[in-house]
Amino acid sequence: MPDPTTPSRVPDADRDAVLRILRTTRSVRRRLDVHRPVDLGLVHTALEVALQAPNGSNDQPWHWIVVPDPGRRAALARCYREAARPYLAAMTRRAEEDSVGRGVLAASLRLAEVLDQIPVLIIPRLEVGHDHYADLFDQLRYPPSAEHAAHSVYYGSIWPAIWSLMLALRAQSLASAVTTLHLTRMAEAQDILGLPAGVTQAALLAVAHPTGDTFRAAPRRGLDTVLHHDTW
Repeated sequence: MPDPTTPSRVPDADRDAVLRILRTTRSVRRRLDVHRPVDLGLVHTALEVALQAPNGSNDQPWHWIVVPDPGRRAALARCYREAARPYLAAMTRRAEEDSVGRGVLAASLRLAEVLDQIPVLIIPRLEVGHDHYADLFDQLRYPPSAEHAAHSVYYGSIWPAIWSLMLALRAQSLASAVTTLHLTRMAEAQDILGLPAGVTQAALLAVAHPTGDTFRAAPRRGLDTVLHHDTW
């Protein structure tokens, strides 16, 4: 295994490459190649990178379920489609009003359509196994009842790792789409995956090679519209 240590100063070429990946990594839903297999070795490398992400008290409460099995992928896709119905209905109404809504709807419909054909699905999950978090996390067996602070600590310990995973996949020329829609049918997904009690699913990632060779930055608000110094 290569030495993971690096000099504190990032060389200009490395800096530019990192910034380019950060600027062009997106949740890809319409350009996932459903025909080209994905090397699980690349997925494992990306997950090793994700394990370096910051997390509360360095508790590392994550586990990752990688799903290449066609039968389980098909079952998860059925669960996802049912869970996505209310969202897609809402996006259909929005699409009648603005172009952003139309783009999101088209991408969402495409992902729902092909999810069972995506070569690899990844389910990040969280568990709590340390007494010093017991009081804080007790209510998080059912996250909707949790207070804001507990939510922030709990999910804040997995989402940086999910983003690191997406970046590491992108660095290896893979694309991913992250979604949480299936969580409204969490119990069904739990049965499909054989998850034990006392764990929480955080998201679902679809992983594939991208179609096409280019990535670009997404349209976003300008920095001057969201930046504040010292006070609002």
